[in-house]
Amino acid sequence: MMHGKKIVVVLIILFALVCSVSAAGTGNQVTDEILIQDCNTRPEYAPPITDTVSQGETNRHTYTPVSGQVLEVSLTWNRDSSGNDLDLCIVPPNSNHVWIQDDVDGKLDGKISVRTVLVTEDLNRIWIVEISGAQVSGTQPYTLIINSY
Repeated sequence: MMHGKKIVVVLIILFALVCSVSAAGTGNQVTDEILIQDCNTRPEYAPPITDTVSQGETNRHTYTPVSGQVLEVSLTWNRDSSGNDLDLCIVPPNSNHVWIQDDVDGKLDGKISVRTVLVTEDLNRIWIVEISGAQVSGTQPYTLIINSY
């Protein structure tokens, strides 16, 4: 039951975040999704980013969408063998941080995938994506995929 509440809270936060960005007069309808599967990667999209993070460390990555109407962010790591826990934080241009934990989709599986609508004001502006070592023994390799289409 607690996982369901977390999912609802994250969806409300994401919805409020995107609505505040689109409130600049675009009139576009906004939708967000917490995905229960990894985001698709296609050869024409940006290559995956591979890196490592340790306990208490936060790695910052940036992405500037130049076209598209949807932004997808996917973080994966091997939680099964390591037991390590990572958090994802998305910082849209001129907006608040949105923290997302592994169990947002109801599963502790080392996969966090989010899709959100882009409005014209989001294009050609820097989005920040942070990966934090919430509970890590040693170092934890991860793969981050960020794309817009």
